[in-house]
Amino acid sequence: MSKVKRDILFTMLSRAALLILNFLLVLATTRLWGAEGRGLIALFATDLGLISIFTSVFSGSSTSFNLRKFLPADLFLPVFLWAFILSFFGAVSFHILGRTEYSLFLFISSTLLGCITFFNSLFVGKQSINRYNLVVVLQPLLMILFLMIFYLFDSSYFSYFYAQCTSLMVLLSLCFFMNDTPLLISKNSYKEVTISLLKFGVQTELSNFLQFFNYRLSYYFLGYYSGLAAVGIFSIGVSLSEIVWKLSGSISTVQYSQLLSQNKNQEARSVTTKMAWLCCGVTLLFLLIAFIIPPSLYGWVFGDEFVEAKSILMFLSPGVLAVAISNVWGHYFSAFGELKILILKSFSGVVVAFVLSLVLVPMLGVEGACWVNLMANLVCSLVLGVAYFFDKKQVAK
Repeated sequence: MSKVKRDILFTMLSRAALLILNFLLVLATTRLWGAEGRGLIALFATDLGLISIFTSVFSGSSTSFNLRKFLPADLFLPVFLWAFILSFFGAVSFHILGRTEYSLFLFISSTLLGCITFFNSLFVGKQSINRYNLVVVLQPLLMILFLMIFYLFDSSYFSYFYAQCTSLMVLLSLCFFMNDTPLLISKNSYKEVTISLLKFGVQTELSNFLQFFNYRLSYYFLGYYSGLAAVGIFSIGVSLSEIVWKLSGSISTVQYSQLLSQNKNQEARSVTTKMAWLCCGVTLLFLLIAFIIPPSLYGWVFGDEFVEAKSILMFLSPGVLAVAISNVWGHYFSAFGELKILILKSFSGVVVAFVLSLVLVPMLGVEGACWVNLMANLVCSLVLGVAYFFDKKQVAK
């Protein structure tokens, strides 16, 4: 078996494990704290995701890309300082906006997550996919373990925040242990490293920042107009759809790792097209399984408040399939530093999401949020698809 096929197989197996673990984590939060508690946790995760976009300017794909020019030791200190500073200002901002119950946990979690993202990007850039997969699986596994422990001493939702911070601390320690590259003081100019990280990272994360609002803008509108319980119910359907993305995303992660060491040629396009078809098949399979499961089982598993979870997932499924495929095209452009199309894609989606959220969420509540999510995902995927198939640039034979 070739290394690429082996990496894809092991990555898909790790995503299958991730699916089960994330499902258990979602199940635990719904069963322990109901729709309102789940809504609060969903908002915490959304705020954490927003801050992480800014910390990932340095620690995300910019780290993988810049391994072509710099050593890991050159990158680590700028990445850590950036994550610390941005996490502090992000947590303070949300504290001012009223998230007083978890702003401190937000600061700790986002700082730790920024450093973990650095190691994950380092593993991807060095094609150490097995280590990347291990980190991906350990994150929810450790979270569940520590949630069980802390819940014994505190049955409130604060046990979730304690578990989040503790699990990330342990995981970061393991990342240091698994890394075989020295992270000593850099011999190169930190100014040069910082500029290079910022130049690539801003473009990449601007796309991710806009894409974040495609996925999460409806949470804020829904919370404002319909309350935390509505956010909790909607978040279950969204979480299930994103679990499917993570499974198909295993394919695009391996593809991205491979393309980083290649030139933009016909072979790269051929591999990308094959990966897109594979993502399509995997996503359809899991959506079919989700479709077969009766709605009553969703209610039995998550609780009576969440019986709508299946209908939400089915509503979102065309967008789920479209995004699973278009993510492969997005990784293709990202691997070769062509980031403007990713920004255009995300900008198109966020315009659709914002306009529809203003109109549909106040009128239709959860159903309106479903329409917002679906249309934004379809528009983003369409833009990427057109860019990929009508790419006019010459490629080497």
